[in-house]
Amino acid sequence: MSSLSGKDAGRLASAVPLAGAGKPAVAKDGKLELPADPNGQLAYLTTKAMAEAGKVELISENESSTPHNIAIEGSGAMEIGKVVMNGGVSKISVDLKGGTYTYYCSVTGHREGGMLGKLTVK
Repeated sequence: MSSLSGKDAGRLASAVPLAGAGKPAVAKDGKLELPADPNGQLAYLTTKAMAEAGKVELISENESSTPHNIAIEGSGAMEIGKVVMNGGVSKISVDLKGGTYTYYCSVTGHREGGMLGKLTVK
């Protein structure tokens, strides 16, 4: 009996995207949308985001029943939004300078479980 690799090349593998594997989010008109995974996974839909320096509102909708929020840290910024679930929206406004920031969920264990991403500000 031979063993097979753990890679699934079937239809299910292509139908279910990896958590956080979405296209990078790009801020538009000072708003950056970073939705939580709607299936309750400890992830945002993307782990990469970009914005221009200045005032930016980070918006994270959470359709799942798992509580999540949006928070950011880096280059002197530290803001934490309210925890929401079942269609709620967590928002924070920050004045960002050029550099790299980490956005994450501050619910206990979620950041450690991989619910974070990198925001590049130019």
